[in-house]
Amino acid sequence: MPKFYEVYGQPVTIKTKAEETDRSLALCPFTQNTCDGGGNRHQTKIRLNNSPLRSVFDKSLDSVIPGICAIEYKENETWIVCPRRLLGFNPPAQNRLTVNFSLGEHERNALLECGLPTNKELGVWSEVYLQFGSDDTAINYHFDFIIAELKHNISMNQLFADYSIDGEAEQEEIRKSAKTGGYLTGRYDPDKPISLLPDLSTPTIIEVMTASTSGSDREARTDIASSFEDALLGKDYNCPGINKRQVWGRMATQLFAKSALAEDWGGKTVWLVQDELIKNIELTTKLQLAQAKNDTEGTVNFLSMTYKANSKGVGSLVVKSFDQKNSGLDFSGSGDCSDILLPKVTPSKTELLKSVLRREISAVIRL
Repeated sequence: MPKFYEVYGQPVTIKTKAEETDRSLALCPFTQNTCDGGGNRHQTKIRLNNSPLRSVFDKSLDSVIPGICAIEYKENETWIVCPRRLLGFNPPAQNRLTVNFSLGEHERNALLECGLPTNKELGVWSEVYLQFGSDDTAINYHFDFIIAELKHNISMNQLFADYSIDGEAEQEEIRKSAKTGGYLTGRYDPDKPISLLPDLSTPTIIEVMTASTSGSDREARTDIASSFEDALLGKDYNCPGINKRQVWGRMATQLFAKSALAEDWGGKTVWLVQDELIKNIELTTKLQLAQAKNDTEGTVNFLSMTYKANSKGVGSLVVKSFDQKNSGLDFSGSGDCSDILLPKVTPSKTELLKSVLRREISAVIRL
């Protein structure tokens, strides 16, 4: 039966006082912040008042989200179920501008493998939403991470010039976006230097795909919350399994469209996944990444991570491969049925800029 492989970045059976302290604070070691379950597990939140887990966690916490990083589905088959385990930029607000705060070795190596520049200050924006168009041609995309170089001490007028934004209405939209994201404060002066702004000349979009769980049964206590409680109390437990088909099915609906958009913007999209997912895709489809060609345009990019043999916890994840695979599509459209996989409209880079500016910066890194 499936078992938890890592909880709050640690083996279920913790061994040291430091690990015990981190767990009592529900600390995610990959973000150095309170675990949020990867951003999509809030429905499993456990209220600690009158809970058997009350003594396990620090008294400062009123509730916790089960910090399940990975599940051992069966012997020698472990699946990561939390995106923060692969790439975890979710630092406390006061540390977002601290260069390389919480950047782990496996994350640094992954970003280098993506081709990001070294010795340059890069900004990371998470959960970026881009809506463009109207009616049936509208697109609505969510990007896990956008990484781009930073510009320091430039004014809004300089920004407008860089992106050839000369219309008053368009400039006003950019200004509103920058105010929403906290880049503009106080009285507006278009010539006032701003401490940092994104340089979207060659943006890198990173989409993180991890496994979904299945087989949850509250009565049988195989749901996340119940099995998490039993595991931490040292009881015998069985946790949910893995829904293999669903995870890459979700990815397939966006694979080509997001890759095409990034290329049109002068950048690229990288799909950050675990090797188990790649194995499953290759097992159930005709895709074989080992047959990749050396194309630089019209590609879909896979970055695969894997666990070191018989290893778990911080430091156990390493880069396995970066595969730049020809998409088989003409990203500008070919007139063939495969065009159904591409977005109807391609927003300008100005639209991307608006979307990024509406978000507070998540991290600053230097590789």
